[in-house]
Amino acid sequence: MSIKLIAFDLDGVLVEDPGSWAMVHKGLGTTLQAKKHEQEFNKGLIDYDEWIRKDALLWNGAEIRAIEQILWNIPLMKGIQETIPELKKKYKLVIISGGLKILADRIKELFNLDYVTANEFLVQGNQVKGMKTSVSFNDKGKLLRNVAMNYNLNASECAAVGDYLNDIPMFNTAGLSVAFNPKICEVAKKANYVIYKKDLTQLLEIF
Repeated sequence: MSIKLIAFDLDGVLVEDPGSWAMVHKGLGTTLQAKKHEQEFNKGLIDYDEWIRKDALLWNGAEIRAIEQILWNIPLMKGIQETIPELKKKYKLVIISGGLKILADRIKELFNLDYVTANEFLVQGNQVKGMKTSVSFNDKGKLLRNVAMNYNLNASECAAVGDYLNDIPMFNTAGLSVAFNPKICEVAKKANYVIYKKDLTQLLEIF
């Protein structure tokens, strides 16, 4: 199997947990309200897109610069400095994430990645005015196929690295899948390889 592109999740894979959404909630003091939305989603009372919409409403009026400062302080995953440049020599590298695009764009800039898609703040006058949902809960398989097509590749020529249930559609679509410190055992069961160490250099043993 000839892999030519690797698609990464963001939160818990390229950056440390708890990731972009949780850290913004913590920084802006909206964690308790957000927990209620998470519980509603887990109970099936709202869908994923509604969860995102309700969470983003908590941030309306916040200064985008303040959010950037929160996100820039999220630690990068151990081993990223060594691993990404090495993988970049052989593969196209992209991020497909339900996290926040401004953090994904930051990682793209730092490591010269090829492409990013994630959920994006709507901003007016330097203030948050909502969220554009580009990556919904079950979208990642479809999005990986689209990215592959953009590079004239088949999905079977792509690999996927993720850690949560919303990465399973990407695993099912890719030719090779890696569960990186999976949060739920079902994610590990769906992957070709499983890494139980918070160190991205472990990927170099696979790729």
